[in-house]
Parts: sequence; C-alpha cells; structure tokens
Amino acid sequence: MSDHTQKPNGTDESPAPETMEGWYVLHDCYRIDWATWRRKGVDAQREFLAGLRDWLVSARGADTGDSAAYIVSGQKAELMFIHYRPNPGALNGVRRDLMACGFADMLIPCYGYLSIIEVSLYEASARARAMLAREGLTPDSESFQERLDTEIAKQTSQLEARCYRSIPDREYCCFYPMSKRRGEHDNWYTLSMDERRDLMRGHGRLGHKYHRDVTQVISGSTGLDDWEWGVDLHSDDPLVFKKLVYEMRFDPVSARFAEFGSFFIGKAASPEELCAYIGQN
Repeated sequence: MSDHTQKPNGTDESPAPETMEGWYVLHDCYRIDWATWRRKGVDAQREFLAGLRDWLVSARGADTGDSAAYIVSGQKAELMFIHYRPNPGALNGVRRDLMACGFADMLIPCYGYLSIIEVSLYEASARARAMLAREGLTPDSESFQERLDTEIAKQTSQLEARCYRSIPDREYCCFYPMSKRRGEHDNWYTLSMDERRDLMRGHGRLGHKYHRDVTQVISGSTGLDDWEWGVDLHSDDPLVFKKLVYEMRFDPVSARFAEFGSFFIGKAASPEELCAYIGQN
C-alpha cells in the first residue's frame, strides 16, 4: 500500500470508505491581458514566449509528477495548467516558477483548485471481507485484521499505478468539481456503507461504457478546497463529455446525491502550440 492509503480501522467497518491517494493536483487557470501583451514590442514578446516555453518544458519534465497546458474554450478562463506533484509545496514551486517568467505579467489568475488523486477501495474491501467470511473468520477473530490488511494489500497493489499516473495524453480535457448532497431528504452521508457501495457499483458500470473513449481521473478535495472531489475527463472527442455527463445525470448517484461546480473544457497544447496561440494574437 502507498503511504497515503487509509487502512480499515480495527474490527468495525468505518462509515468512511477506505481510499488510496497519490499525486496532489493543481488546476491553475488564467485569463490573458491582451491589451498589455499587444503593447509589448516584438522583441519583448519573443523573450516572454521563450521564457513561458522553457517553464512549461521544465514543468512537463519534472522528475516526480507531470504537467500539461490547455487552451480553454469560453470566457471562464483562457489557459489551464494541470500539475501533478508529490505534495502542495511542490505545486507551489511550479506555480512560483511560472510567476518568475516575464509572461506572468500578462496573466490574470481566475480559478484554481487543489486536490489529490484518489482511488476508492469500496470493492477491494468488500471482496476481502467476503472472502474472509467464507473462510469462517469474523471481525472479532484474532487474525481477522491481519488477514484483512493482507488481502486488501494484494488487491490494491495493482491500483497504485492509477494514483501515480501521468496526465492522460488526450486532445481534450473536461474538469469540474463536485460534492455529494447533504440535504434534508437526500443525504449521501446518512446512507449505510452497503447502500453507498451498491449505488457506486451501478454508477461505475455506467461509466465503464465510455472507458475506451474517456480516461477519468478522480481527485479528492475534502478539507483541501471548496468541493469534495475534482473530476477530469480526458478524450480525443469533446462531444463524449456531453454524452457521458448527460447519461450520468439519470443515474441515482448523480440525480439524487450529486452537486456540480463550473465546467472547464480545454484543448491540450504543447509548449510550441501554446506559444504559437499566444503569438498569433
């Protein structure tokens, strides 16, 4: 298990599901001050773009983590940088390096989101507990917790690659934050573990229909930012985002229990493509 994995707590199944965590994630969004940019001379513009390119090349080549740039559609933002790093301090560092570039004078911060890549162990824990039950072990057995930890570790070792992955190499990204509803009538957090597990199992089957077209990265943000999760959908066809999200709205997990923040749609840009986009304006 990774150092970030929450283990089952003793003989009682916690109402909070076990999770495995990996990279910390920063979504860093900006508008561009085009009026200031156009007042710069050609030589100054070239120098600024060279500095921006060097920063992005360096960020993408980090020894631990990954970075990517996106040109955002719509007016919520113009540029979105996504960074994966081992801790918030490293995320601060990559953002500080951007601010040290001359081009930072043309950037207007407009949105940011902090989270950490998360993989739920709902199913791994359930399978391990069911196997031990078939063997006749009960939670009050002397060897139960040790065996449970061992079995969960076997199942989660293959999940660790998802926690410390690179940013999916797809042409488009859709990012949005979300939370589970805590209303008077529909409150996710008053459901039992079994109820939540069954609902998420059906939710997962629906999402699996799109697994060839979409790579999904879920990051947890409870206690880190204003929402409870960040969701990144990566695809070569942005129309898939609409179809997937719309179909999900009819699933009980979304229809009854989900609340969503703003959606950001961006097209991936290499350092050269990013500089060409800015230089043409």
